[in-house]
Amino acid sequence: MPPKPTTNKEAILNAAISIVRKEGMESVNARSIASALNCSTKPLFRIYENMDALKQDVIIQLNIYYNTFMEARMSDDNRLLSQGIAYIEFARQEKNIFNILFMNKTCAGKSIEEILDADWNQRSITNAKKITGLSLENARSLFRDVWLYSHGIATQIVSDDINLPHEEVISLMKNAFRRFSLVMEDVNHE
Repeated sequence: MPPKPTTNKEAILNAAISIVRKEGMESVNARSIASALNCSTKPLFRIYENMDALKQDVIIQLNIYYNTFMEARMSDDNRLLSQGIAYIEFARQEKNIFNILFMNKTCAGKSIEEILDADWNQRSITNAKKITGLSLENARSLFRDVWLYSHGIATQIVSDDINLPHEEVISLMKNAFRRFSLVMEDVNHE
């Protein structure tokens, strides 16, 4: 009877994610995973047809991790503000994962309208409307502005262009939210 394989899909994914976290997706290959698992490359290809299939599963797991990270940090007291702060904190803590999910042409070809219409953003837009008293259209504009502002800070942190302590990020985001809200309020009254 042949020996029972000890390398399973979960172990392979965990090894690949560990490599991504430390070195980025470009370092994920059969040899690096096999080395991390202390095995040959053969068990990998018993489970995965090819590296592209494995990388697709890695992306799925990274998205699940990101969503869990965000949900744990978002509050309905001000969902949009807490979303922006959490997004920046994710970029700070998980630079390589952030790079893969948000700077590797993930949103390539998407319009702002598509992002605003995405199901996963509706709760934050509705919450922004409720807490600010803005119209739905202006709450969507507020979401857009806060999202673009937080993405800008996050990308600067990921690329090591700026060093902002967490407390300063909170201050910047609160200030931006307040100012963007006031602009949208003025638009509401015109």
